[in-house]
Order: sequence, then structure tokens, then C-alpha cells
Amino acid sequence: MNLLTEVLPGFALTLATGIVVFGLGYTASRRSRPEYFFTFLTFSVMAYLITSLLRDVQLTLGFSFGLLAVFTILRFRSINIPVREMTYLYLSIMLPFANALFVATRVRFEDVLIINGALALFVIIVDRILLAYFGSSQTVHYEKIDLIQANNERALLDDLSQRTGRRVKRYIVEEIDFLRDTALLTVYFDEGSALPPSKP
Repeated sequence: MNLLTEVLPGFALTLATGIVVFGLGYTASRRSRPEYFFTFLTFSVMAYLITSLLRDVQLTLGFSFGLLAVFTILRFRSINIPVREMTYLYLSIMLPFANALFVATRVRFEDVLIINGALALFVIIVDRILLAYFGSSQTVHYEKIDLIQANNERALLDDLSQRTGRRVKRYIVEEIDFLRDTALLTVYFDEGSALPPSKP
């Protein structure tokens, strides 16, 4: 195995794509949690190194998938990861596998480079479109249980906007606790507009 010609190009490509997707794509959004950037980028680098360095072993791909699955289950099985973060986590695992296999296949490195660029562009554009359409979200515990009724939707939106200081465009009722008279809401904010400043 030639380290310079077989491993390092894919490593550099995986690292660069990870920085673009997770740095410019994921963390640039207000919905993101910056601490996940380290996790996503590290998973990509680890997956690439394991797959590429053990490429000559017969069970390389299965071993790599199995090893990363064990780490994922041990670390993340007890944590409620949002769907968006889980999608980026899968991307951070699957992308390096594709980059590590270009030497063993007939695909040229230039083709892999184009695929990485197209994938990064697709993810960033779709994420931005979804952010512009739905807005960023936040889970809140709400105590005015009487406003949960369907005919009080406008009053509930106004109250949430006034309390959060950001214009709320929609919400989803996740849970209602009638014993404590509280509700668990997922609130979506309008990123394109802000509330006017309150008068003293």
C-alpha cells in the first residue's frame, strides 16, 4: 500500500468535505449545536482511516461497519439525538466509506471529487431551503393549557412570540399533561422577520 498515493488523497478529500458540510453547512445554521461538529468530523476521519488502512483485509467493509456500529450504540443509544443531527451523523459515517473505496474500484479520484462536491452542495442547499421554509425550532414547556385548543391558535402564537422575543410561525403539540396543566411544544421561528421592539 502506497500511503501517499492511496491513502492521503482520500483522507484530504474526506477532511475537506467534512469541513465544508459540517462546518459551513451544519454549524452555520441557528438550529445547530456546535459541539456536534467535533463528533461528525472525527467520525468521518476515523471511518476513512479504518476502511482505507484495512482495505486489503477480506472483511474490511464489514469490520468497519461493525466497529463503528458498536461505538455508535455504546455512546449514543441513551441520548435523544434530533433527526437532523442523526442525518448528519449517518453522512459522517457513510461519506468516508465511499472515499476509501475509490482505489479498489474503477472510479477515478476526479470522479470521487465531483461526487463529494455535489453531495456537499446538495446537503447545504437543502438544509438552507428547509431552514428558510420551516425556520429554526425549539422545544418549550408551556403552562397556559387553555390556549392549546384549536380555536386559540392565534392567541397561542402571539403569546409564544411575546415570551421568546422571536416571531413564532407554527408549533406542534408534542405532549399534554393534564395533571400538571402543561404542554410540551415544538416551536418554529420565522427567521425572516423579527418582533418590533416593545414600547417602554
